[in-house]
Amino acid sequence: MDWVTCTLLTIAFILIIRSWYHSYLAEKEEERRVRAEERREKLKSANRKKMYKDMTTKELRKFNGENDMPIFLAARDIIFDVTTNADSYGPDGGYGIFAGRDASRGLGKMSLEEEDVEECHIKDFSTYEIETLDQWIRMFLHKYKIVGRLLDAQNGKVPEAWIEETKREKEQGVDRSMLPGGLGGTD
Repeated sequence: MDWVTCTLLTIAFILIIRSWYHSYLAEKEEERRVRAEERREKLKSANRKKMYKDMTTKELRKFNGENDMPIFLAARDIIFDVTTNADSYGPDGGYGIFAGRDASRGLGKMSLEEEDVEECHIKDFSTYEIETLDQWIRMFLHKYKIVGRLLDAQNGKVPEAWIEETKREKEQGVDRSMLPGGLGGTD
């Protein structure tokens, strides 16, 4: 082997080692970044859980996803933490109008109108609208953590049996985190 070939092979070998080393460093840096992000998310989640409590509609208002606050919404007398779905329930999300509010009326009427969120009662609901609201609640029970109870709820209580049934179903691996075929109908 002449010196030119030997030099070229040495340079190629050095470049391969250098490339591998840089890839290795980049991979390690990405792993560190991911671990740091996971630690931050766990801390945020732990801090968010400290906010879990029963509250009034007025207290609920501050949990609207703005200023690094979590996103809570109420349906009947249950407050849910929907922060994990900030794209939908955050300030700029399609359902952002419900953030920090009693969403019972809007959910039951399938309405994103301000008056249906400001006016919380469901006294004038049809059977269909009550069934629709209840389907939303059952889906939320499967999908989101319960923060607490809405102390000044106007729309009745979610039956404890639903909460217990949801716990059992989750333990059995049943996933009802999606609304069943059409709102207002039966499962």
